[in-house]
Amino acid sequence: MARGPRGRLLLGAVLLHFGQLVVSQEAPDKVNGFSLHPPYLNIAQGSKIAATATCGEDGSGRPRLDLYCKLVGGPAAGVSSQTIQGQFCDHCLSDDAYKAHAITNAIDGTERWWQSPPLSRGLHYNQVNVTLDFGQVGQ
Repeated sequence: MARGPRGRLLLGAVLLHFGQLVVSQEAPDKVNGFSLHPPYLNIAQGSKIAATATCGEDGSGRPRLDLYCKLVGGPAAGVSSQTIQGQFCDHCLSDDAYKAHAITNAIDGTERWWQSPPLSRGLHYNQVNVTLDFGQVGQ
């Protein structure tokens, strides 16, 4: 959130540099029948990213089978054996391309995602740090 005059100025400069608004007829507003949507821009793509822990990896980065569950809205899609008390559950395993949920998934622009370790591995996984390095020297 841009706070103060300097933050608003920086936000304005970023918007001018990266975002030229696009007129869309898909979602009309109440005034003129059009709405303005900025183009999608992933400023993190290509950056360095790291996490202190990831589902499917042990503390030293070796593959480990983990069960994770996520809440789903409405009936869960997929195999009924993957649904436990209204949650969709599956396994993470870092050396299986279909079950890996690496931190790089968070910024690669695909539908894949990063998954934190389940709390069943320990309550210290309630806090996991994600670091994104844009490669700029502090100003």
